[in-house]
Amino acid sequence: MKLLSILLLLFFVSSHAKDITPYRYVTASEAVSDFIKAGNTLIIGTEEGVIDIYELKEDKLVDKITLPKVKDIWGEYMRPLIFSVDYLDGRLVFVVRMLSGWREFYLYENKKLTKLIDVSQRLTLQEVKFLDKDRVIFGTMGNKIMLYNLKSKKFIYTVELNQASFSDLVLSEDKKYIYTADESPLITKLLVENGKIVEEFNKANKRDIFSIDYKNGVLLSGGKDKRVILYETPEKYKMTKGEFFIYAVGLNPKATKAAFVKNESDEISIIDTKSLKEVYLLKGHKQTIIKIDFYKENELVTADEANRIMFWKLE
Repeated sequence: MKLLSILLLLFFVSSHAKDITPYRYVTASEAVSDFIKAGNTLIIGTEEGVIDIYELKEDKLVDKITLPKVKDIWGEYMRPLIFSVDYLDGRLVFVVRMLSGWREFYLYENKKLTKLIDVSQRLTLQEVKFLDKDRVIFGTMGNKIMLYNLKSKKFIYTVELNQASFSDLVLSEDKKYIYTADESPLITKLLVENGKIVEEFNKANKRDIFSIDYKNGVLLSGGKDKRVILYETPEKYKMTKGEFFIYAVGLNPKATKAAFVKNESDEISIIDTKSLKEVYLLKGHKQTIIKIDFYKENELVTADEANRIMFWKLE
């Protein structure tokens, strides 16, 4: 009996996840709405119409975009919300939600800001990703996927998926495929070049999906059903569960580890993707986590609805 108790204790100790706290913080000008890390450059979009461009190696803010305030229906002046940012080879693009609810889209390059899409076009752009220097892909609130050419300022195609609201999209590493999720249990895989649907993943999630990631042949999802799904194919998957809605997920580059928001305390669970065992528990967030970027095998950066970006190393 004594031996059994010792063995149980050793099992508990060995299986308990290691607690990790952030090793670094970057403070944004306002509450964070999105961010992108590109090498040593960190671009932070905020809820108050400000974009911070921060050099991590130099540890300083090197540029800032501040959109003008606009008057609301009560006569108050406020800045619009930056919805989504992306960066590639010195080009920054971002989506802005205006007070009317319609979106604007901007390109920022060589310190020059150019508006490419105006509110007059009455679009509900939600997320933007670079495909290459001259093309971006949009997801819209109405669950449309739209390919856009920055040079011609024209849409190449528009694909309407279904009537659910858009949640998230991610590109395969070679940028040949788009994976997109919405407020349903469905993830859709499309060909980038023509928008053709090639696969649907709908076997495991049971309610709205909030966040997805794709790395090294593994598709990760999390949402309202508290399920964390690791798909290899639409028919082959693994599942574990969190304790609350899964607002954000992320995979490391080799897809050996998965991160997800675990509970109402805004802790982030890191699991081994083969065993599904929790190996680390990240503690430090105090508000709803909006994004997880697992940019190296054992390093990630995260943000919540406050004004700080947090950096983590898994020891």
